Amino acid sequence: MITEKNFITRLKKKKEDAMAYVIDEYLGLIKGIVVNKLGSQDDKGLIDECINDVLLNIWENASQFKGDQKDFRKWLSVVAKYTAVDYFRKRVRVENKEQLTESFSETRVLSNDMLYEIILKEDSEELLSLLDCLSKDDREIFIMKYFLDMQNIEIAEKLSMTKAAIDNRIYRGKQLLRKEVNFNLQEVVV
Repeated sequence: MITEKNFITRLKKKKEDAMAYVIDEYLGLIKGIVVNKLGSQDDKGLIDECINDVLLNIWENASQFKGDQKDFRKWLSVVAKYTAVDYFRKRVRVENKEQLTESFSETRVLSNDMLYEIILKEDSEELLSLLDCLSKDDREIFIMKYFLDMQNIEIAEKLSMTKAAIDNRIYRGKQLLRKEVNFNLQEVVV
């Protein structure tokens, strides 16, 4: 029988009854966090999809959790918050890209100042601080790739580099950002 004392152990072992317990006990908390972050989006489908992804993230990453029920609530809250923030950023990025497509011709190359203005419009100070760990050139590549949705070959042409060089910079940058994000998450959970 699933209880508050054994649900974490059972969840780590991928027992479905433990996930059902998490849903019963914590769905209200998850929904509150997601609605708080995405409520301004006024899209019930988006909110439901985000809640499902939060639950999936909990299921897939339960083995990484360390602590008791009180710590689990904090961990779950962090997972919900970061998942909702990701959803919000993706939505804003799509909206900004649509606006950019209307505003700029395809042949016009954006200056660094314009690229930073685009990021600031997304209200993503956390992301900016993470990108600060990258070199200026790598930041520019990441902005083109993930904010302007440019293909690696397009970025290479704009920056007069090879596609392989862009691929390598993106790979190394992702590794560096993963380390930075994991470090920040550990600070929050601890």
